[in-house]
Amino acid sequence: MLNQNHWTAGLHHDGSVLYVSNPKPKLGDVVTIRLRAPKDAPIRHIMLRTAPDGEQHFTKMERQGEDAICAYWGAEVRVTNPYLPYRFKVMSAEGAYWLTAMGVSRADATDIWDFKLIADYDAPAWLEDTVFYQIFPDRFNNGDPSNDVQAGEWSRRGYSTQQREWGSIPLPPQQVGGLDFYGGDLQGITQKLDYLQDLGVNALFLNPIFTAYTNHRYDVADYNHVDPHLGGDAALAELRRALDERGMRLILDVTPNHCGSENVWFLEALKDPNAPTAEYFTFNQYPDEYETWLGHKSLVKLNYRSQALRDVMYRGEDSVIRRWMHEPYQIDGWRLDVANMTARQGMVQLTHKVWREMRRAMKADNPQAYLFGENFYDGTPHLQGDELDAIMNYQGFTKPIWGWLQPELDPATLPAQVDPMPLPAEAVAEQMTRFAGAVPWVVTAQQFNLIDSHDTARILNLMGGDKARVRLAAALLMTMPGVPCIYYGDEIGMEGGPDPDNRRTMPWDEAAWDHDLRAYFQRLISMRRTAPALRRGGFQFLYAAGDVLAYQRQSVEQRLTMVAHRGKAASEHVRLAVWQAGIADGVTLTDTFTGATFTVEGGHVALGSLAAGGVLVLEG
Repeated sequence: MLNQNHWTAGLHHDGSVLYVSNPKPKLGDVVTIRLRAPKDAPIRHIMLRTAPDGEQHFTKMERQGEDAICAYWGAEVRVTNPYLPYRFKVMSAEGAYWLTAMGVSRADATDIWDFKLIADYDAPAWLEDTVFYQIFPDRFNNGDPSNDVQAGEWSRRGYSTQQREWGSIPLPPQQVGGLDFYGGDLQGITQKLDYLQDLGVNALFLNPIFTAYTNHRYDVADYNHVDPHLGGDAALAELRRALDERGMRLILDVTPNHCGSENVWFLEALKDPNAPTAEYFTFNQYPDEYETWLGHKSLVKLNYRSQALRDVMYRGEDSVIRRWMHEPYQIDGWRLDVANMTARQGMVQLTHKVWREMRRAMKADNPQAYLFGENFYDGTPHLQGDELDAIMNYQGFTKPIWGWLQPELDPATLPAQVDPMPLPAEAVAEQMTRFAGAVPWVVTAQQFNLIDSHDTARILNLMGGDKARVRLAAALLMTMPGVPCIYYGDEIGMEGGPDPDNRRTMPWDEAAWDHDLRAYFQRLISMRRTAPALRRGGFQFLYAAGDVLAYQRQSVEQRLTMVAHRGKAASEHVRLAVWQAGIADGVTLTDTFTGATFTVEGGHVALGSLAAGGVLVLEG
């Protein structure tokens, strides 16, 4: 690592409009690439290195202007390939330094860390103004008790349906097999849109709503109909209408990797091995031995070697993916369940081909549709502009935030692979930089960021009940690049351990709410949706050590500096270097939360003592 007091710490480039004249170019466009550097740095010249058609090419950059402490270098480049990687070679009196998405180094880097431009890319422009709210439909609100699942209505695998009382704790699957229902439905969501609008969110992500036999509905029985126990197709159309009245978006959850063992396609295949749908599945020994998701016989893996399956899932005009994007539902995109495993089966590895085909089919109907996938690991190979728009950004955002904010854990109670120690701030910055640096900036800006979900313990439990750290996690969620999503009830302090405890029912008795926490979420959401620097600004880490993490978001209109403190007690005196962010001496920075002011002197700002779990959002 280079010395952060060295002049090279002031070199900066990101993919925002401050540094790329057109971050979403068309093939053939000429784009100006810019670099910021300290004005008095011993730079002789800077070369922009590109690789058109795989052969490296150097363009000498010109010093185009300066301000009190920074010089700005620029060069024009024509976008001749769909994918344009680039990096900077800074020639100085000390030798050559390379600047890539991983930072500054005397050593050259592999191409994966190049900055990246992609041409003719359909990026959903509406995402920059969006804050999502995730809802597990059975647990949010019961709007029509007449469609509730009844006790004993059906039995599967030795279990029978149970009608549970709202507010009771969900039962583990070994007791009820996922057949405990609480009555939440789409009518209930529609009835609570005023609540959601007041909170400030403007897009919904719903877990599966298609006909199925468990409360989670990942065992889809019929992709072509909304489960009647959630209100049926008509309830979805009504929800869409109500969302349109409020200018809100809607994303649905689909399982392209597997369906339920009682899916209409699978039942047809079981009746006749020559049925048209038989090729949708992989039978090792017909009819009882077939490929499944992780060995669960109730979840049958789909076989994408079948061209007919691809047609019915996404290529055909009335396919699963496309039909729900048409009137009267007109959903705004899809979340793909277990995207990391879909179209992968031993020697058959078709996932890249399937996502490319699905993207083309979906974007043909709506270029502004949002396609993102579940991936707890490394989804960056699928985020290069021709497949997914985003993934659920667990590795690039969620896990490093958890690791930094979590309390110290007891190693004796953990699986062997779980780190019991909090993650150092330096590692947080490094992990985030790695995963963001591996994809184009336009993708980083639309990654689906979250601090918990239906697949994890709730953030309050993950933080050991420390609401100061919950607030800090929420502030990081709303101020870092990407599209933020709140899991229902987090804003009022809902608790919940691992699945299924994380899927408790939403309490609508306001006496059970943490109103101060909800007001804090409201303020953060409002800031995220209105601040230009958070909506479309670039990103630069300024400090990452110990209990403090600091970074800058900057757009043409606004500059914000975030300082996060995870400590359990007030910090010692904090002095933050801001010269490397291009902030000059004499500038006054004002905390948007408290109104406190700080003046830059000698390239630094003295912040004093930071509160436990505190966050500053400084504007200047």
